[in-house]
Amino acid sequence: MKDLSVSEAYFLCAVQNKGKIFGYDTAKVTCLMAAVLHEMKQSGLITFSDRKILLTNSTADQTAYLLPVWEHLKESENLDYKHILQDYNSGWSDRHLNALTSAIGTGLAEQGLVTRAKLGIFGGRTYFMPYKDAIPALAAELQVNILYQTPFPMQDGFLWILLEKSGCIPQILPEDQRESIRKKVTFSIQNEPEGELSEFTEFTDKLLTIAKAGTVFVNYES
Repeated sequence: MKDLSVSEAYFLCAVQNKGKIFGYDTAKVTCLMAAVLHEMKQSGLITFSDRKILLTNSTADQTAYLLPVWEHLKESENLDYKHILQDYNSGWSDRHLNALTSAIGTGLAEQGLVTRAKLGIFGGRTYFMPYKDAIPALAAELQVNILYQTPFPMQDGFLWILLEKSGCIPQILPEDQRESIRKKVTFSIQNEPEGELSEFTEFTDKLLTIAKAGTVFVNYES
């Protein structure tokens, strides 16, 4: 993923031929939030406590698509994981999710990877349809990076975890290659139980638990 962040690459695969992630797609939305929140933590914008997101005093430059989430977090009175995830996993209103996905999709459109279109009765929904070669090219790069590099780039490992847990692995990847990638990533997690990939996997699993059950709090410390 030479020119894409994990959040961008995941979004590209998650929208696939639908051009959009909907609020009721719990696993897809939660995995996108896992990528975004992790990226914000790496950028020094937030940290994590047992139950909630903590804002820092960082004034570091932010990637454009992080701004909608950053603004939402600053305005929110409740930064518990459960509350924030509910804001994005909503079947009633996709307002916060739309702000995030529109920012990511616009960046991908500027890179020539998706085409942007307004659809609906009043043109109220924005869709980002990947160009024909965008996902196959990403899948090929992911395959090469993980299977033929040791150690493989951590960002590719993060992406694979998200794709697998959300059911968004590109169909162009044959099953035997998926299994080979799965085994190598699993081995890396088991070999370094306190490593970055293990930590990210645990964080994503706990966010998925919160989003699906709505009652369990995450225990992920910085």
